[in-house]
Amino acid sequence: MLVRDLRLLPASPASPASRVSPVSLRMRDGVITEVGPDLAAAPGEEVLETGGALAIPGLWDHHVHVGQTAQGYSRLDTSGLASVDEVLREVAAAIAARPGDRSGALRRAGAAGTAGPEALIGFGHRLVDMAGDPTVAGLDAVAGELPVVLIGGDAHHAWMSSAALRALGLPPRRGIVAEDEWFDAVAHLDDLPGVAAHLEAGVATLQEDALARGIVGLTDMEWADNASLWARREARIRVRTATYASGLDGVPGPTGTAIGSSGLVTMGPLKVIADGSLGSRSAYCRHPYAFSGEAGAHPLGGGYGVLSHMADDLAALLARAGARGLQVAVHAIGDAAASVVLDALAEAGTGSRIGSENRSGSSAIALRPRIEHAQLLADEDVARMAALGVGASVQPAHLLDDRDPTEEVWPGDAQRSYRFRDLLDAGVDLLMGSDSPVAPVDPWLAMAAAVHRSADAREAWFPAQQLQPLEALAASTDGAGVRPEVGGRADLVLVEDPGAASGSGLFADVPRGADGLFVEAAAREAAARLHGIRPLATMVDGRLAFSR
Repeated sequence: MLVRDLRLLPASPASPASRVSPVSLRMRDGVITEVGPDLAAAPGEEVLETGGALAIPGLWDHHVHVGQTAQGYSRLDTSGLASVDEVLREVAAAIAARPGDRSGALRRAGAAGTAGPEALIGFGHRLVDMAGDPTVAGLDAVAGELPVVLIGGDAHHAWMSSAALRALGLPPRRGIVAEDEWFDAVAHLDDLPGVAAHLEAGVATLQEDALARGIVGLTDMEWADNASLWARREARIRVRTATYASGLDGVPGPTGTAIGSSGLVTMGPLKVIADGSLGSRSAYCRHPYAFSGEAGAHPLGGGYGVLSHMADDLAALLARAGARGLQVAVHAIGDAAASVVLDALAEAGTGSRIGSENRSGSSAIALRPRIEHAQLLADEDVARMAALGVGASVQPAHLLDDRDPTEEVWPGDAQRSYRFRDLLDAGVDLLMGSDSPVAPVDPWLAMAAAVHRSADAREAWFPAQQLQPLEALAASTDGAGVRPEVGGRADLVLVEDPGAASGSGLFADVPRGADGLFVEAAAREAAARLHGIRPLATMVDGRLAFSR
């Protein structure tokens, strides 16, 4: 295919404006083979006229729970609810709105054809923001014998009815199911009546939505046999399928191994969870959590958070992954957890050598070990990440929700949260994503959050950590930089940017004030421009996959 009359971003803001003059771009066999002015079409070659659109490399979401996101299209939204009583009212209303009733008239086929009341699954509430005590008895009072699973907005716990606990083989309890126990249970969520029926339709919708936002690839971190699932699916975007330790011995090959026949799906990383989360107040930290309420009132208690049992033999597990040629991606939100993970990486001798002998189908950045989230970091661990060649898989949109809770529970450490500038300046690869369904699969929201770091009228939160728009874009393109280049993958996004002709526009640098920080109003405007982008077209592997 020949794509004509498009513009490219300058390699840097200091590049001459002439670098953004109209060019043509040729793609063959999934690779960009030629870029230049006025390229002539070959006989029979497909030609796409762009009318002067700006072309950027295809965007990636480096952390998505595909199954949970796909199910989200049919789930009860509990996000933003401020109390247990509000959640219970929403659950009661959702049950009342169903045909039939929960006493037995409501009967639908389950995942394996087993009759039973279709489970109600919700997602979005955050313990850190919610008043009251989420008890099983309280949920049973409105759910009766209906299996109800209300998943926390950070995906680290669930509030279940007794019927759901029994159906998932979990023992009775007073409160929530959290951390390791929840991660074991979530893999069986599709066993609940009616849940599986929503999955594949949601996966198709998710891919359509991703393409409409310019996403050409994602890393699927779902708690499932992702390789087998994607081998049977129709992939429209690139997918790297993660495995967890329980599936390590059954992976189809090293990171980059092709899965299925589409040419778009490959084996991804080993995913390991080392600690909890801020939203559940379970991220493992060097300093204890501050609590404004009564001691012991929180469902997970106080203290320093939770270190997963997977951390006990983490170095050995990472070494096993390295021996199989698998990239490793280790979840660590608290600063103490990040330190434990870096110790294990150093002991395992993995560093940047993970997957170094298997580069087929994957960019170099897709093979380096990663810390997922890297949300709270000590100074010395920022430096250690750079020295070990460890990337930071970050989710900038999370800071919009975490700003106030962070100040509440980590008051002395808040300035060490979401250290994007420090990481980038230290030489750490930044890979942006959403952790969907925790945040939307929306790279423009992530970029906007990284640039301005505010979701409301307040000024930027710790503005020294802001990124320039081009830096945020580069962290979203899987190592492809900010402009398509010969030899790169034939994955493109076309956007309308009238200012590109003069070297300004959507991705222009934010000016700095006398204090060296971004000018507040300019950063806010830059973020608004980014968040408002709606791609004209998305191309995957040299084919037009979406057009507006």
